[in-house]
Amino acid sequence: MIMTNTRKLTGPIIDKGSSTKFLVFFLHGWGSDGNDLIQIGEIWKSKLLDTTFIAPNGPEVCGGNPHGRQWFDILSSNDTEALEGLHQSYLDLKSFIGTYLKKYKLAENKYFLVGFSQGTMLAIYTSLREKLLGVVGYSGALLGNLPNEEIKNNDYLLLHGQNDTIVPIAKMHNALKQLEPVAKTLSKKIYNDLEHSINEEGIIEGLNFIKGRMPL
Repeated sequence: MIMTNTRKLTGPIIDKGSSTKFLVFFLHGWGSDGNDLIQIGEIWKSKLLDTTFIAPNGPEVCGGNPHGRQWFDILSSNDTEALEGLHQSYLDLKSFIGTYLKKYKLAENKYFLVGFSQGTMLAIYTSLREKLLGVVGYSGALLGNLPNEEIKNNDYLLLHGQNDTIVPIAKMHNALKQLEPVAKTLSKKIYNDLEHSINEEGIIEGLNFIKGRMPL
C-alpha cells in the first residue's frame, strides 16, 4: 500500500497559545465534523489548563450526508478499499499532528487522540503505529489486522453503549481482544442503557484518563 500525498486537514481549535504543553485531537464520527467533538474540549478546557484542543474535519465529503465529513468510505462493500481509505486518513492525520507539535515545540508523543465511532477507528489505527500519551475511544472498533511492522504500545480507554446498534458492542470486545497483548494499559467502560452516543459519565471518564497520563 503505497501512498505519498497527504490531504490538508482543517477544523476548530481551542488554543492555549504559548502555555500549551499537551495536545488533544478529537476525531469525529461518520457524517459529522470537528464542530461536534470540540464541544468536549469546551467542557475539559478548565480542567486541562496547558492543553490545546484541535478537532480536524474529515478529509472527504460524507457519502451518506453531503453536509458532513468522513475519514474514509464506510459504505464501501470492498474491505480493501475501506482499509486503504483508513490508511490514507492516518497519513493525513499524522502530518496534521506533526504540524501542531512543531508549532508548539512539543515532543513527538505529547498528544492524545479522542475519537467517536469512525474517529475511534482512526484513533486506534494510528495508535498502533505512533507513540502517544493515550487514546480515548467512544463507540468504535479496530478495523483490519494488527500491523506487520513494530506495534506501538499505548494506553487505551474504550467506552461503549450496550445498546449500540450502529457499532455493536461486539466490535468493542473484538478491539479489546486484539489490543490486550500489545497495549501498555487497556481499560473499558460499558454503559447498559446507552446507544450510539457519548454520555456525561463517559466525558468525565475520558477527562480523568487524560489527566492521569499527563507527565509532570
